[in-house]
Amino acid sequence: MKLNYRDKMILIVVFVLLIIVAGFMLFIKPAIDECSQASSDLESAKVQLSELEDQVDKDKNLAAEIQTLYTSTSQVAANFYDYQVAYKATDKVRELFNVDDVKIKNSNMTISSYGSTVLSPFAYESTATATDFDTKVDEYNNASTTDSSAADANTDENAADTNETAAQTIGYYSLNIQFKSSLSGFKNFADNLTTNNEKSMVIQNVNIENVNESEISGTMTLNMYVLKKLADPSASYCLLYTSPSPRDTR
Repeated sequence: MKLNYRDKMILIVVFVLLIIVAGFMLFIKPAIDECSQASSDLESAKVQLSELEDQVDKDKNLAAEIQTLYTSTSQVAANFYDYQVAYKATDKVRELFNVDDVKIKNSNMTISSYGSTVLSPFAYESTATATDFDTKVDEYNNASTTDSSAADANTDENAADTNETAAQTIGYYSLNIQFKSSLSGFKNFADNLTTNNEKSMVIQNVNIENVNESEISGTMTLNMYVLKKLADPSASYCLLYTSPSPRDTR
C-alpha cells in the first residue's frame, strides 16, 4: 500500500505525539510527582521545626524550674528519715535511746517490714464551749464588718482552699519495744522527738506497766516515717555538660 504525502504527515505527527506522551509519562510526570512530594515534606518539616522552636521556648527555663521544685521538695523531705533497711532503722532508735539525758533500755525490739501509710493534713478544730451570749456577740461583730473586710475574708478563704494539702502516701516502719527508763529519761525522749532534725519518729502508743521512784517500764510502739531523697538535678546537668565527646575520647 503506497502512502501519499498527507498520510505520511499524519503518521509522523501521530508518532511524534506518542513519543511526547510516552516521554511525559516516563520522565516528566514522575519528576513532577517527586517535586510535589518534596514540597509536601518541606511544609511538614517547617511545621515540625516551628513546633520544636515553640517547645524550646517553653523549656528554656525548665532547668531553673526543676531546681526550684527540687529545693522545695527537699525542704519537705528533710523532715523525714531517709529510706533505709530495717536494721539501720533500729540502730537509729537505739541512738535516740542512748542520748545522755534519756538512757532508755530496751529488752526486746521488733520491727515491721517496710510498708506504706496515708498521712492526712491536720486540721485544728476548737473544742471551746460558746455561750448564747458569745454567739450573739459574734453574729453582731460579723454583721458590722465592712464589705471590703468581707471581700478580704473571701479572698483568704479561697487562698486557703487553693493551698489545702492533700493526703499523701508515705513509707514507714513500725517498731514495738519493751523498755525501762527513768521517768525523766522517758519524758526527755518524747521531748527530743519534737526537736529532732528529722521529726518523723512518732510515738504511736505507750503502755506503762510498772512505776516506782527510780524507774518505769512498759511497752511502746514507734512509727518511723521515711522518704526516699531525690538526687540533685544540678549534678545531672554538670555530668551532661562536662561529659567528653566521642572525639575527645580518641
